[in-house]
Order: sequence, then structure tokens, then C-alpha cells
Amino acid sequence: MCTLAPQRVVIGGGVMEQPDLLARVRRDRQALLRGHIQAPELLGGIGAYVAPPVLGRRAGVIGALVLAGRAVATASRPSPTVP
Repeated sequence: MCTLAPQRVVIGGGVMEQPDLLARVRRDRQALLRGHIQAPELLGGIGAYVAPPVLGRRAGVIGALVLAGRAVATASRPSPTVP
């Protein structure tokens, strides 16, 4: 987080279905930062900053379909000819 400065951290997958795990990740993130970074996202908006995927359990499948669609679209384009 300190090096890359992401706008949001999305944590999903089966392990995140454990009760209270997301809350613990948020709490531990705050403790590790120890107030060194004074960004609004980290101070009062940690719930929106470290968040589950909006699409829930479907996020991985939908992401894979989007990537497959892009690959097909790229493969269908004619290759540019080089003189």
C-alpha cells in the first residue's frame, strides 16, 4: 500500500467467507500503519478502502469471461502488415 498507493484493495475468494475475517484485515491494516499515512481512505474510510468484490463469488468467473472476450477480440483483428 505504501509503495503502490492503490485506490482500493479488494480481497475475495473462499477464505474471505470466514466470519469477521474482513474486519480483522481492516483492523490489522490500521494497526500496522500506526497513523504514518494520513490519507482519508485509511483514516475514516477503511471499510470502503479494504473491501470485498462487488460481484461477490461471481467476480472470478466474470473476470475470466471478460479476459477471454478481450483475447478473442484481439485474435480476430487483422495483423498490421509491416513493409
